[in-house]
Amino acid sequence: MTHLGKIMNRPSFRRILLSGITLATAISGQAARAPAAAADLFATNVPGVSAVGGPPAGFDPVHATDAQLKAYAMPPRPNPATQPKEYGRWKRAMSLVKTREIGEITLTERSHGPAAILGRHTDASLRNTTYTTPNWSGFVNLNGLTGYNSTYSYYFVTSDYVIPVVKNRTCDGKWDLSSEWVGIDGFNGADVLQAGTESDAYCGSNGSSTSYYAWFEWYPYNESRISLPVSPGDDMYLVVWDTSATTGYAYLENQNTGVAQEFYLTAPSGTRLIGNTAEWIVEATASGGTIQTLADYNNDWFWGGSAWNFAGSEFVAGSSSSVQVNLVQGGTTVSVPFLANTQVTEYVYY
Repeated sequence: MTHLGKIMNRPSFRRILLSGITLATAISGQAARAPAAAADLFATNVPGVSAVGGPPAGFDPVHATDAQLKAYAMPPRPNPATQPKEYGRWKRAMSLVKTREIGEITLTERSHGPAAILGRHTDASLRNTTYTTPNWSGFVNLNGLTGYNSTYSYYFVTSDYVIPVVKNRTCDGKWDLSSEWVGIDGFNGADVLQAGTESDAYCGSNGSSTSYYAWFEWYPYNESRISLPVSPGDDMYLVVWDTSATTGYAYLENQNTGVAQEFYLTAPSGTRLIGNTAEWIVEATASGGTIQTLADYNNDWFWGGSAWNFAGSEFVAGSSSSVQVNLVQGGTTVSVPFLANTQVTEYVYY
């Protein structure tokens, strides 16, 4: 066991982790004297999930080598020569981080499952294919794979967006739910590796309320709610990436506060990634297995909607291999995405 591991096993240190104090604060002195050779993983109460500790004090991800980034499980760096815009967003996010928290995780009864496809329409003149679902709205990139491939499967997907202010569609005494996320798989498939934020609204005779929080999920596991503080108007930077068909990472950063959390995930039993779809989605969250009414989020923007495969090829929301997904509930289209450019998408609630 490493010296860090011995520290972590002390009851006092476990209490520090549970209270939400950052790992960097708790061990910065130790890290400065003896930097770790790899990322430190910490067991959680959720099956298949480990929290990822921050790199040692003084670590500079912007100027680190790719090998160092990989060793400390940092979000992969886009190529500054061939992907300058996405590199700029990554560099900004890495520069804004002030603390990496272990925080707390709560396994909920909610889920962000695969797209429940209702229909498909192809406009030959526009070379555009649009799908309709009751739960997804956004853009999905397709590569046609039928099995995990260490060259062509999607390796990681990223974006940043601002958490929207939400309200109820009708004041009916029920919660309306919405989520914003990036992920891999889940379109014409049974698994999804994803991370995002939840924006929910309630209205009834006893008043109104809203709820905002961050989460990750490897479906068919349910959503894991995390303690990363988020609020409407916060600019979130998200990265989800896989290291095999059954292992991956979720990195969530609130760029307004400079606080980040990261998790190492192993797939649910019997589940394997294919890496055949990458997506940028606004979703009507399911609760208890039932898709709920989408909360009125007015509109939202995703910047830098990009994905890469293991070969280093980049795919964006506006790539020719992407399809559009509109969200339809009760026969009415309620959420539609639009391309501002190939990497910037606007989501509009109707």
